[in-house]
Amino acid sequence: MALSRARIAETALALVDRDGLEALSMRKLGADLGVEGMAIYRYFPNKAALLAGIVEILLAELVIPPPSDVPWQRVFRELSHAYRALLLRHPHAIPLLATLPLSDPATARAAGAVMAQLRAAGFDAPSALKTLATITSYVVGVAQWEVGTAPFRAERNGEPFPLPPDADPYLVELAPQLAEDDCEETFEFGLDVIVRGLETRS
Repeated sequence: MALSRARIAETALALVDRDGLEALSMRKLGADLGVEGMAIYRYFPNKAALLAGIVEILLAELVIPPPSDVPWQRVFRELSHAYRALLLRHPHAIPLLATLPLSDPATARAAGAVMAQLRAAGFDAPSALKTLATITSYVVGVAQWEVGTAPFRAERNGEPFPLPPDADPYLVELAPQLAEDDCEETFEFGLDVIVRGLETRS
């Protein structure tokens, strides 16, 4: 199969999903594509450009509807759930998505689409920007928490929780609760807090 920007970026994302972000290199990517790593530079001049290509594919999975008369609370929740689902589908890419600059074209498009939703709902420009920052930080943060605490919820066949021997006693006490944590319920709890807070400011 011939090389293309889309094929290279999709293969790079598959490599990240499989092996982690730190494992991505032109050499390894070339091996997955069946070409020499140098061939990739014809399409992506450097690793930063390749990462931008991965971001473009990731954010294309996030469908942001155009502004409508649907209540902003509903849109807000649906977008938050969709972004969380995207992050959990690609947990190794969370650090990449967590540090996206608005100068990145795909990021700017997604941010602009969300801002349009908020402005259509009656948010002024400063409030819409603060809300975008708040919800993005919340969704990314909870996804990182969910991935980081996943070992507590895994079946361990009676083995002790994977805590370091000098773990704080409060964390030791909390471990059984983490094992039973309903991540969806935890996510909804935070969304409720944010939505209610925004409602009081509107």
